[in-house]
Formats: sequence, structure tokens, C-alpha cells
Amino acid sequence: MFVDTSRFPFGINIDYESDEEVEGLQAMEAKAREFIDRDPYTQPIAELILAFGIESILALFLVRFVAPRKLEDSERWVVVGNCPSMHFETDDAPTPAIALRLYCAIAQDWADNILAGDDLDDSYPIAAAETEENARDLLSRIEFVREELIPLAEPRILDS
Repeated sequence: MFVDTSRFPFGINIDYESDEEVEGLQAMEAKAREFIDRDPYTQPIAELILAFGIESILALFLVRFVAPRKLEDSERWVVVGNCPSMHFETDDAPTPAIALRLYCAIAQDWADNILAGDDLDDSYPIAAAETEENARDLLSRIEFVREELIPLAEPRILDS
């Protein structure tokens, strides 16, 4: 099942304050492409669709791949910005808000394991030193995403 992109803000009715915001989101798109392209297990990118973004803070993209090995490998979410970059499956996250919640849960697992002194074998491999300071910093960023950004990513019912 493909993610429905009909409610994504990709260029439709977005009220940008300045060209700097557009350029910032374009830079985040380039960062997302680079992050995905570094993974040797992903296929070439067919489409990279902005699902949610606040320039220089966080952007969530839906990645669609050219000729996936299996149908379930045709899409992934990718998050970049002022938090660790990450990409993950869309199976349990059909909307941007749910994808951001899943991102927070995955990142929190890493931070919680660091703080508890547990091993990270089953955690997403976050590219940061495994220190208490980094774990606490990540938990602070996750709290911001949960409290401030996810509500903005929730679907809105438009008045008729």
C-alpha cells in the first residue's frame, strides 16, 4: 500500500515568508538525497516528496524508489534537519504525523538505551557518540518535535 500524498504540502498553497525558506527546504532535500544515497541497500531514488518541513529545523520526505526489489521496498520515510537523520519503512506510518511519531519513538529507544547503559544492538544506528550528553540532547529535541511539530503535521479538516 502506497502512502497517500494528496495532503502533502509539496508546493501547493504554501505561504513562504521568503526565498530563504524555499532555499532552506531545498538544502534539506539535498541532505535527504545524500543520506539515502549513502545507504548501499537502497535503490535509486525515483521521487523525493516533501511531506512536512520547517526550514533548518526538520523535514520529512517520502522517498519512492526506482525498480524496488519488492513492492514493500518501494517507499521509505526520511527525516533530516536539526535532529539525527534517519530513514525507515512506511508500513506502520501512513501519514506524516504518524511518521514523525515513529521517528521520535525510534530515536527515544536509542537515547533510553544509552541512559540505561544497555547495548544498542537492536536500536537504530544513530550517527552520534554514545554519550549521556548526546542522549539527553536527543530526548530534548524529540520532546520539541512531539510538542511543537507533530501538531503542525496533523491533517486538518478544511471548512467548506
